[in-house]
Amino acid sequence: MGSGFYSYKTASMRRVSLYEEQEITRIFVNKSMPKSMDPSGVVRECCENAEHPEVMPIIIGLDVTGSMGHIPANLIKNDFPEVMKKILDEGIPCPQLCFTAYGDHTCDSAPLQVGQFEASDELMEKWLTSIYLEGGGGGNDGESTSLVHYFAAFHTSCDAITKRGEKGLLVTIGDEPNLRFYTKSALREIFGGAQVDMTAEEILEAARKNWEVYHINVLDFSGRLKGTKDNWKNLLGDHYIEVDSNSDTNVSNVIACLAIEHYQRIKGNLASKQQER
Repeated sequence: MGSGFYSYKTASMRRVSLYEEQEITRIFVNKSMPKSMDPSGVVRECCENAEHPEVMPIIIGLDVTGSMGHIPANLIKNDFPEVMKKILDEGIPCPQLCFTAYGDHTCDSAPLQVGQFEASDELMEKWLTSIYLEGGGGGNDGESTSLVHYFAAFHTSCDAITKRGEKGLLVTIGDEPNLRFYTKSALREIFGGAQVDMTAEEILEAARKNWEVYHINVLDFSGRLKGTKDNWKNLLGDHYIEVDSNSDTNVSNVIACLAIEHYQRIKGNLASKQQER
């Protein structure tokens, strides 16, 4: 995966012609998780090649429970081309995005869906619109955001990480606390091959070895609650970010800013290493 290039012009034209005035149910048409997005037994690769000799892997994790379906809808109908334009205008040579979607592993039929890492506008949109907006979630005061962390830690292979020692960027978006415990049976059912029970903290520690992990809390109904904020602050510290629920554009702006800051940090680290030599 990851061939081609992102065209802001064609993506913007497609947004207007295909998505802007379209009903959400006619954009996100899947009524169950497509087999292509099943995380069981898969490893998603972000590879470098002659076309893209230097890539930056980015994972976007979208909450698709009942209260959060407007975020992926707004991305495809409005903001995503602008997000990519800001990233590309910064000079990032090749951002490769992998869209994922998460729900509640204790009750949802599709608690995690994973796309491929892609570089082209058409393929990024393909995976975004393939997401099944399950609209589930339970009454257990949380969602399974750690599944995205687990996927990044154990089910990805990225040349930027293995060849250049650069971390990828992982950003999740939601308005609920993160569920704190994941049994090996639940992880095995979702991913296959899991051997142990894990806490959210343990999964995050594994992901942070190769990924800069952020969470955007949308200050919606549950997102405004002290328990939600404390849950994420305690887990992520200064990698926890709040945005106003009245403007989905804020989410898009934060994603773009995080990608740019991440790239600048990579460049700064590289410059420091070169000076040391």
